[in-house]
Amino acid sequence: MSHRSRALAGLWILSVAASVLTGRFSLAAQSPGDPAAVLRTADGLMAREHYQQAFEAYRSARTADDPKVRIRAGAGAVQALLRVGMFSAAQLEGASIAAADPQQAGAQAIDGDALWSSGLFPEADARYAAALALAPENARALHGLARSLASRQRPEEALADLRRAIAADRTDPIFRYTLGMVYEQLRRYPEAAAALNAYAGMVGKNDADMAAAARSRAEFLRSFGSRVPFQIVSGDQAYTVPFKIVDGHPIVQGRINGSPLDLVVDTGTEHAVISPETARLADVSSQATLDTAGVGDFGVGIRHMQIGRIDKLEIGSLRVNNVSCLIASPSLEGMPAAETEAFSPLALGLSMAIDYRARTLTLARQLPAATYDTTLQLRLSRLPIVRGVINGSAPASFVLDTGSQATSLGRSLVAELPSDAAVRRVPAQVYGRGGWDSSAFLMPYVDLEFARDVGFHQTSMLVVRLDAPSWLLGFRVGGVIGDEFLSRYSMVIDLQKGEVGLQDVK
Repeated sequence: MSHRSRALAGLWILSVAASVLTGRFSLAAQSPGDPAAVLRTADGLMAREHYQQAFEAYRSARTADDPKVRIRAGAGAVQALLRVGMFSAAQLEGASIAAADPQQAGAQAIDGDALWSSGLFPEADARYAAALALAPENARALHGLARSLASRQRPEEALADLRRAIAADRTDPIFRYTLGMVYEQLRRYPEAAAALNAYAGMVGKNDADMAAAARSRAEFLRSFGSRVPFQIVSGDQAYTVPFKIVDGHPIVQGRINGSPLDLVVDTGTEHAVISPETARLADVSSQATLDTAGVGDFGVGIRHMQIGRIDKLEIGSLRVNNVSCLIASPSLEGMPAAETEAFSPLALGLSMAIDYRARTLTLARQLPAATYDTTLQLRLSRLPIVRGVINGSAPASFVLDTGSQATSLGRSLVAELPSDAAVRRVPAQVYGRGGWDSSAFLMPYVDLEFARDVGFHQTSMLVVRLDAPSWLLGFRVGGVIGDEFLSRYSMVIDLQKGEVGLQDVK
């Protein structure tokens, strides 16, 4: 889907959201006639990006007597909603599909996909388990399980389930895309590139933007050749370095190909990020162009950036060869400050402990054993994700972002929360890697809880547009946890244990 069509699709979200939630559609209310023919019509509408009409046609085909047609139609209806970011509507649709066919594994798996796309990962896992209990070789459920295993740092198990899913259904392109991402997680770049190219060939003209993005990522992965990605050459040990806080960002001193520079410790990025000037001085050349996503109006939050390879990254005594990096080119104009240069320890495959009181950062494959006041379950789906609950009733997934100053909520999620029209929403000036976010505002009287007595109570919370990161990650990002919260704690992000540990520094 093009950036333009994504923007226009947002108009449909506003115009038909109420109809989706109540199920009132003209086509859905009609007799479907030949459901298989209606299903083919719906597929054609999806291919042409007519998502509202496709949804209505899929809804109509769901009345078929044949359960295979019903489930295919249900999957299409959910996908149509997700393509325009209607996560809650897709969640309701998935639940309806599962309730209508409780003994059909496919129906349970569709519900799982809808829950996953809403960022409700434990609930999605339960639906995939229910589907596999009914049909152990259900392809959609195996794919969902594999995606979940990968997010819990179990890529070898994910790979086995993906192979089973593809053997059961060789027609679904998303299986190939996920296969590529898992191979990339395993640092098996030639296989990752092949899987992404296979995905691009399958989606073809039906989704030219996604095909182009997959081919570009494959091109970059192939550029590594025989080099070992993210090769730690300084030994498998713990590395501790000091950091300073500048403008709310933790900053360490590093070197890129021998050139010294300050780097923000930024868990909100899956790649190191450097400026065009640093790329020139350090002789880092662009290998491809990738879509990136962030807060801001530029490209509706989507921004093309060059991607290259750092031959040698040094942080203290840590030495890592062949590190992927984004080059922030073309640079944004009219910003109040230059873009920060950054790296994420998690992207290097390292766990991290950041002590805001002692101002030290420790990086290691295996951190020393320790106990914490609070432990949160971690998902790493390109970015580190934990669960939070808004106003006591709305669960959502939050990105742990040490590179962000503020904690914020996503605008699409906030739009679904109960609100008081009399409470004034104060406009806020916010910018990110996507430029200025003209829609940002402060919402008062928010409760946000990550664990018992851990979070915010009756606080004015920043609300920003997170549609683009949600689109790129494949699930709704409910919000971002930034420095204003994280700096209260010594924090550990432990990839091996799959958890985040918080120790109060007061």
